[in-house]
Amino acid sequence: MTDIISRMIDTQALMFLYMICGFIIAKLKIIRDDNRQVLVRLLMDVAMPMMVLNAFNKGTAREQLAASVAVMAIALFGCLFTWLIGAFLWRKQPEGKRKVLMYSSMFSNAGNAGLPILELVFPEAGVFLGNMYLIPPRILQWTVGLGFFVKPQKGGWVKNVLLNPMVVMIYIGAVLMATGWIIPAPFGTAINKLGAMTGPLSMILIGATLASMDFRMLLEPSVLLTSFLRLIAFPMLVAFVLKLMQVDQLTMNICVILLAMPVASNTAAMAERYGGDYVFASACVSVSTLLSVVTVPVITWLIQII
Repeated sequence: MTDIISRMIDTQALMFLYMICGFIIAKLKIIRDDNRQVLVRLLMDVAMPMMVLNAFNKGTAREQLAASVAVMAIALFGCLFTWLIGAFLWRKQPEGKRKVLMYSSMFSNAGNAGLPILELVFPEAGVFLGNMYLIPPRILQWTVGLGFFVKPQKGGWVKNVLLNPMVVMIYIGAVLMATGWIIPAPFGTAINKLGAMTGPLSMILIGATLASMDFRMLLEPSVLLTSFLRLIAFPMLVAFVLKLMQVDQLTMNICVILLAMPVASNTAAMAERYGGDYVFASACVSVSTLLSVVTVPVITWLIQII
């Protein structure tokens, strides 16, 4: 258990190192208001689509897909459950913040922070089932989640949502899963490496935003409430429901651990690209990531003894 907690702390600490790097780069004026949009486009239009495509490029066997249906169903339930609670809690928030809070409520940093933990705790089944868990949230991130920021009445919704690079990668990924085909090297390797930029680049941009932020925003009640919901309330409520449904222990552990991850690191980039309050989004990601160093080991320990 000590090794597990150590790995969790290392993973979260790495995210903060990337953030500190972004903070320093911004203070040195390497990232400025006149050039950060280039980095945002690199993240949103290159790194993230490659990350999504790489997630599908696994050559999953049909029998493995059948075994993972329960995990994907729970992931879908988790997204819908958190969406309903968020829709009620944040309905009176200003539009710019409401977009961010809805996205933060629905989506965790399960891919960048959660999979390394599963690799240690459940080295074989955990990694496979963890990747299966990520499929519904990733599809919803770039359809429903993107729809929080790009509304139909503003025009261009088909182009920005249905033909968004991330959504196009989902279409391609569905074909890969249906056929079992794997994109061969060196193309598959390039896709993997480009997608691996997503976590570091997301956190660097968040750190750059923090360099000019009023740090009192980190203590804003809605930021703290979002962190509490994302890190403690949502995973424990879902764990309680799964226990009542007598879901097997391995499936419950994997789903709850991934649900207990901090706010998705791409929340700030999404807000900046599509007109949300990206400074506020950076505060939500930063606070939840910091607190997760404590909460994730505690949640993991609790579900092990349930």
